[in-house]
Amino acid sequence: MRLSLAYITNRGKIRSRNEDALIVGESVISGISMDRPELLDMEVRRTLLAVADGMGGMPCGDRASRLALEYIRGSWPNSVEEVKELLEKATLHMNEFVSEHPECFGMGTAIAGVFLEKEKGIAFNVGDCRVYRLREGLELLTRDHTEAYELYEEGLIDEEGIRHHPLRNVLTSALMGGYPLDLKVHVRKIDVMSGDTFLICSDGLWDEHSNAEIEECMGLGVEEGAMRLFERAYEGGRDNISFILFRAL
Repeated sequence: MRLSLAYITNRGKIRSRNEDALIVGESVISGISMDRPELLDMEVRRTLLAVADGMGGMPCGDRASRLALEYIRGSWPNSVEEVKELLEKATLHMNEFVSEHPECFGMGTAIAGVFLEKEKGIAFNVGDCRVYRLREGLELLTRDHTEAYELYEEGLIDEEGIRHHPLRNVLTSALMGGYPLDLKVHVRKIDVMSGDTFLICSDGLWDEHSNAEIEECMGLGVEEGAMRLFERAYEGGRDNISFILFRAL
C-alpha cells in the first residue's frame, strides 16, 4: 500500500509547551513544535499511525504521550480485543513509570490511531483524540470519551455542540499513571480503499474546525489540505495542535 502523508505537532499560541506526540511508522515525534506540516510518501505493507495528547493541568503530560506511543510502537494486534489489551498494558507500563517517578503521579494522555495492514485496518481511541475518514463523505471513526460526547449520544446536544460545551474537555477515559486500571477503549475494524483520506488528530485540531471545514480541507489533497487544517487551527491556537493526514493511493 502506498500512502501520501503529512504530519505536524505544534505548541499553539497559548500553551507554554507541546505535550502532544505522534507516531509515524517506527518514529515517535515529541518535544518539538513544528512550523509547517512535513510531507512523506510511504510504501508500506503494514504501519501504525497515531496521535497522543498529554493531559494539560496534570504532571508530566509530555512524558505520558511519549511513553504511550513508545510502548505500542512495533506492536501488531490482529483483533479488537488485542488492541484493547495493548492499550491496557500501555497504561500498566505508565503505572510502573510513576512508581519510579512519583512526581509524575496522575500523568495521563488521550490517544487515537490506525493500525494498517494491506487494505484493512483497526482504528482506535481513548479520550478525545479522533480518527476521521473521507470517502463519499466525512465519517468519524472514533468515539470521544468526554462528558460532552455522552450528552451528544443521549441526544441532549448536537454534534457541533460538542465543540462549545463546557464539558467538552472533561475526559471519562484516558491512559493514566498511578490509578487503578479503568480504561474505556473504542476500537473499530475498517477497510481501506484507494482514494480514502484519513485524519488522526488531537482536540487542538478538531476543536477549531466545524465538520464542514474538516471535510473541505481533507478533500483538497494531502499537501494543501494539511496546510489549511493547520493554518485555520492556529488562528485559534488555544491548545497544542497535532495531526496526521494521509491518503491511500
